[in-house]
Amino acid sequence: MCRTKQIVEIGINLGDSAVTLHSCSKCETRWWERDGEPVEVTGVLSLAAGRR
Repeated sequence: MCRTKQIVEIGINLGDSAVTLHSCSKCETRWWERDGEPVEVTGVLSLAAGRR
């Protein structure tokens, strides 16, 4: 994870889970968290697909 202070955070609710995308404006590193724990993007996509 990036240690810069130039982080953009976007939070969404998917089902019963709070999901946050963190994106560094400086180095373009991106990572996701689900309920405060790291999660792979495939896990986020599975949550989003389950909302249909």
